[in-house]
Amino acid sequence: MLTLICGAKGSGKTSRIIDKANKDVNAAKGDCIYVSDTERYMYDLDRNVKLVDVGQYGIDGDAFGPFVFGVMAGRSDLTNLYIDGVSRITGKSPADLEGFYTKLAEIAERDSIAVVATVSAAADDLPDYLMKYKII
Repeated sequence: MLTLICGAKGSGKTSRIIDKANKDVNAAKGDCIYVSDTERYMYDLDRNVKLVDVGQYGIDGDAFGPFVFGVMAGRSDLTNLYIDGVSRITGKSPADLEGFYTKLAEIAERDSIAVVATVSAAADDLPDYLMKYKII
C-alpha cells in the first residue's frame, strides 16, 4: 500500500514521516528503511529504522526510481519503506512522477510493503493520478 504525506515546503512533512517510521517500527514484522537525501535525521529515527542516504550513492534524477526499486527487490524481509523528498531528490514535480508512483504502488502491493512517501504539494493541488492513494 502507498500512503502519501502531503504539504507545502516547511509544513512539517519530514517530522510526520519520521514520527510514523518510529511508531511503525515497533509493530513491524520485518525491516523498516527510510530513504532520504541527507543523514541529518539519523538521530531522530529509531535505531531499528535503517537510514539510506541516496546522496552517498550519487543518486538523483532518473536514477532514483531504479535505486528505490532495487532496495525493495534486494530486501526480502522489507515490510516498511519511507521515502522523504521524492521531488527534491529527483528534481521533478509530482505531476512529472506518475510512472515512478505507479510502479512504486504496484511493487508495494505485490510484495506487501507499506510505503509512505512525502509529496511537496497540498492535498488539493495533487495531480489526479495521486488521488487514488491514501493521503494523510
